[in-house]
Amino acid sequence: MMALDPKSHWRQYLAAQKQLPKVEFDMRVAIAGSMTVEPLEPYLGAHLISKKFKPCIAVAPFNQLRQICHDYKQVLGRNDLDAIALLWRVEDLFPDILAACLDNPAPVEDLLRELKELAGSVGRLRKSFNGTLIVSTPPYPLLPGFELLDIRQALEGMAVFSAVLQFWTQEIARLERVRILDLHGLMLSLGTKHAHDSRKWLLYRQPYTETFWQEIGRLLGRILAAEKISPKKCIALDLDNTLWGGIIGEDGLQGIQLGDDFPGKAYRDFQQTLVCLKKKGVLLAVASKNNPEDVYEVFDKHDAMILSRKDFAALEIHWDSKVESIRRVAKKLNIGLDSIIFVDDSAKEIGEISERLPDVTCVVVPEELAELSDLFAETDFFDFAEITDEDRRRTEMMAADSARLEIQEAMSEEEFRKSLNLKIEVFAAQKQHLARVTQLINKTNQFNLTTVRRTQDEVEELVGSKDALVLGMDIKDKYGDYGLVGVTILKKKAKSCVIDTLLMSCRVLGRGAEETLIAKLAEAAKSLGCDEIRGRYIATSKNAMVKDFYRHFNFQHEPQTDEWFVRITEAPRTPENIDAILLL
Repeated sequence: MMALDPKSHWRQYLAAQKQLPKVEFDMRVAIAGSMTVEPLEPYLGAHLISKKFKPCIAVAPFNQLRQICHDYKQVLGRNDLDAIALLWRVEDLFPDILAACLDNPAPVEDLLRELKELAGSVGRLRKSFNGTLIVSTPPYPLLPGFELLDIRQALEGMAVFSAVLQFWTQEIARLERVRILDLHGLMLSLGTKHAHDSRKWLLYRQPYTETFWQEIGRLLGRILAAEKISPKKCIALDLDNTLWGGIIGEDGLQGIQLGDDFPGKAYRDFQQTLVCLKKKGVLLAVASKNNPEDVYEVFDKHDAMILSRKDFAALEIHWDSKVESIRRVAKKLNIGLDSIIFVDDSAKEIGEISERLPDVTCVVVPEELAELSDLFAETDFFDFAEITDEDRRRTEMMAADSARLEIQEAMSEEEFRKSLNLKIEVFAAQKQHLARVTQLINKTNQFNLTTVRRTQDEVEELVGSKDALVLGMDIKDKYGDYGLVGVTILKKKAKSCVIDTLLMSCRVLGRGAEETLIAKLAEAAKSLGCDEIRGRYIATSKNAMVKDFYRHFNFQHEPQTDEWFVRITEAPRTPENIDAILLL
């Protein structure tokens, strides 16, 4: 059956919603522009549907950006929005000043003052709107005097626009939690000729082709989805004809293709891409059928290698099946198979992984090696809403985990736990913790009692609420810092503290962290004047491991409400071998 085009998909979705007695939307978005943005609606909607959202999209009146910034509820006619996206062009808002800048450099300063005022309006909207706020960069102007093929364009129009773009991005960067939709970059990628529709601009104030509207919808959809969907966590890589050309076991160290000439340059550029992803927090692993000694010789001795052994969080180099290698990687890194991308040049290996481990995303090395470095360029695998310190240090943390595991295997469980010298801080989350807290809320699946997802704006609102307490948990031991690995949201209700959210990274389980967290929650509840803690377990397909969590820590089940409760006086105490503190 032929797949529906985005417009048909959106129309069918809207028709289906009309037939429902009650519609439950989970993504309410308003789109506004200095141009007519109606063509964007079906493309954005279709992309969000493909990501399993149930979107509702409102289109703002033409060129009402400043009015929306001043009072979005009045202009948009609603106050239940999850996100607002503002798209704009310099030639729409400041045509006269922009044209004057071509003849005289003085008006550029006037233009920058206008931009500063516009950024200030966006800042005021940020303060009044608690949802996700997305603002575009301006694309290159489509005005007389800004013809890209003019031989003096670099000295005239391009110079003006470069000042505009730099100033605007700097101003927006000063605002907190404003996402940027890079309309200029998107137009560079597609090309002005393929993006601009002169006829529709003149007739309807719609400057773009259907193809470009679709690209905008996809990019905007990716930004919105990244707020609630976790990116992939790990790339598991084959080696021969993937990280280098040739077969190390047959061609030897000097025979493999890796260097500054093609095809070796293609593999080297791909390694550089992987380094960049690692810096964003993506874990790298090896799943290769090879002799370990041959592989280590490449990592240690080949001058053209960019990646080193320490860049990998897991190394599975042997002659067992790659299915087993991937399973071991997932177990060692304590991640789900659905968090792994497997890259291989062999269609046979890709086919076997796809069949036996369907949750793993498989990507084949392209036949045209010039495309290798762009293998992930058109994907949303690694769309991070925010990149935290924990993300940047993830491989380092995994190395510390490996050291712990090695010691653990030589000791009894009790001896190991005592040897760790665990230090745990449970603290009231502050502004600097919001990104990491939100990340954990949206990506933790297994050790998560309720699996309630929230945007960063929603978390910030709870942090500032008098009736809620957002707690983070930071853990250290003698091997290193685990970072912020646990989150609890308590809501006061009369004399009870209700657990709205309780989650923890599986990396720290079984070492007393769970018991310590409950003990500190009891202290926090007492400080709020409560005498009991109450909570619910909401089952999902992935959180069965915490089904008996409350029972294990002295909570009693209340059949009438399906809640679990424990008196503060009966809550567990912090284990003796753990140094723990509560900071409120």
